[in-house]
Parts: sequence; C-alpha cells; structure tokens
Amino acid sequence: MLPEWLLRIGAVAPAPALGTPTVWREVCFESRPVLLAPWLAEQRGPVMVVTPSLERAEQWLAILLRLGMPENRVLRVPSSLTPLLEPTGVEPETLHERLRALTALHRDDAVCVIAPIAAVLQRTMPEVLFEAELVRLRLPDAEPPDAHEWVSHIEPDVLLKRLAEDGYVYQEPVRLPGHFARRGGIVDVFPMGAELPVRIEFWGDEIASLRVFEPTSQRSIKQVKQMAIPPAREAPMGNEAAAQRIREAWEARIAQQPAVLQPELRQRLEDDLRPLMQGAPFDRLELYLPWLMEPRACLLDYLHGNGWLVLDEPLMLNTAYERLLDDVAHALASRAERGDIPPLEATDYIEPFERIESHASTLLLGDPVFANGRLYRNRDASPQPVITEAIRR
Repeated sequence: MLPEWLLRIGAVAPAPALGTPTVWREVCFESRPVLLAPWLAEQRGPVMVVTPSLERAEQWLAILLRLGMPENRVLRVPSSLTPLLEPTGVEPETLHERLRALTALHRDDAVCVIAPIAAVLQRTMPEVLFEAELVRLRLPDAEPPDAHEWVSHIEPDVLLKRLAEDGYVYQEPVRLPGHFARRGGIVDVFPMGAELPVRIEFWGDEIASLRVFEPTSQRSIKQVKQMAIPPAREAPMGNEAAAQRIREAWEARIAQQPAVLQPELRQRLEDDLRPLMQGAPFDRLELYLPWLMEPRACLLDYLHGNGWLVLDEPLMLNTAYERLLDDVAHALASRAERGDIPPLEATDYIEPFERIESHASTLLLGDPVFANGRLYRNRDASPQPVITEAIRR
C-alpha cells in the first residue's frame, strides 16, 4: 500500500497516454521511481522498466519496495549471458528470476518488470514455443481457466518424461526450482518462477489432488485447482535433428581454426552433442541457442500491446548496449583463441538495439536522444505519433 503523500503526488502527475510515446524530461534519477510509483500501482497490465545496468535495476526495485509496492508485483530480471563470457552454466537463481518474468509477461499479469538492457535484448525462447512448452494441469472437476487445454488425466511416467524434456532435473526431495521427483503415485515438481513447489497425487492416470507444499518441511500448505508449469530453461532441449544442425555448423567453424586447436574443439563438441541428442540439460546449452530455435525473440516480445515500456535514460541505455556488445565479442574472441569454442558472433545472441523502439506505449525518462545525436523514433507507429514532453524542471 502506497503512503498517502505519494498518492497525492500521483494525482497531479501527468499520466502517459496508452499507444503514444511520452517523454519526461529533466527528472533526476532518484525521483523517477518515486514519481512513477502511483502510476505503476494503478496499471492493470505489465510494465517493463529498462535500465542501463543491473545496479540501476536494483535501485528501482529497492525504492519501489520501500514505497510500499507489493513484492509480487515488482520483478527484477538479470541477464543470463554467463555461458558466453566464461565456461560455465547459467546460475539456477538467474534462470528462476527470468522464467518468473517470462511467465508473468506471458499471462499479462499486472507486474513491473525491471531489467537491464542486457537482460531485455538477449535472445530467449519465442513466445509461441514458450506457450507450447507449458504443462497445464487441473483437477478433473475444475473448469479450465482459459481456452487452452488443461490436462486432468495423464500417466505419471508421461508427465515425468515431459518435465525432463522441458529441462527439469530429477532430485529427491524437491527443494529448489527446476527439480522434480516421484514416490509411487505422487509427483513433486518445483516450477521455475514459482514461489513454492506443488505435489501432484494420482489415482491411476487421474490427477486426484494438486497441493502446494513447503520445501523444507515437505508439508502441504494449500490445495489448488490448476497449475501451469513453464519450461526450466530459455533454450529448448535438443534432439537428433538439432544436434545434426549444430554438428555441421560447428564443424565448419572448427575447420577454420588453427590445427593445434581443432582436436580439443571437436572433443568439446562431441561432449555436448551427447546431451543434445538425448534432449538433456547441460551447462553449455545456451551456447547453442542460435541453432536450437527460430525465429529470434527477446523479452520485449513478451510485452503485449496492453503493456508499457519505460526507458530509463535512453542515451545511457544506448551506451550500455554498445559496451555489452563489445564485452561479449571480446569474451567470445578470447575463448576462441584458447580453443574453448570456435569463433562466434555476439549479435547471434543479442538483439539489435533498435528493438526498443518497436513498442507503441513507451515512456522515455530523459532526452529522447541516442548515440551520435540520433533521435528516438517509434518503429511501431505510422505516421509517427507526437512525443509529448510531460515534465520539465
């Protein structure tokens, strides 16, 4: 609940108009989350705040929470580009936060997603594929909450296979997001992005109960009528066809490397092709993202027409993006020189900066100018809508 003094400020602040870019000029960094908080609290759809850095995103998060925004309505989204920068996988907590945001945006929840430019423009699973990967379960006597198919009868073994194909890992007992386990006619799963795991009890192939439980004590908390389980990774698990595409593409790149590096590169590729062919998760999975899915997509594609895009200082966003491309390109080149990976392009993993000019309902905080003096131009509108200066010093 926001304090009364803040609500009074919100009552006199100009409200952005849906479908039209709006500019708030000369509002200092510290004031932006405060001035926007009442407006954010009133939104019935999602808002995505894009910041130059993760540190700035965390400042937004901390200020909004201190002002009284509910925790479940403010989501921080980090980037998961670590597998490009160094030979390691994505941190489970990072995947959890990103899948939570993707799920909320896909449902058009009234949330404020706060993310640095790197997290927004890195490639992710296209929404149509995310939709197909969702596992929707319901009790037999529960009405489906929407027009999609909600399953009330499924063999436990079929469900386990589906969870594994979505990147979930078998771990008993289930305590962390992304894990699942089975004990007889009971399947436990901790959906990525969820606050708590769910216990699915079967009677034959019928779902007899769906109960949310506390992972530490394993005690049930409440029963629910339906549960949607998103994929556990942003890249789909592989298959034989995908493994063959990757083998051909990477062999061509490896052949262009110095002869001394080729044996180790081929061995690393063979080590990765085994889980790719089996459709199993592994640390370097995200390295193969460009060959695992088309079309290209990023977080912006999950922000529908009823949502708002907020750009926190456009020029700084542009600068941060250019620095991101340089950092990723340098890291990929260094790893290629060491023989860890063949030559890869940063732009295969990161969307163009111009993508942030493609959402009609956009609020720009600061001058609408990018690098080299280029003016902001909304690419989703024709003719170009008028950009209103809503606030001056």
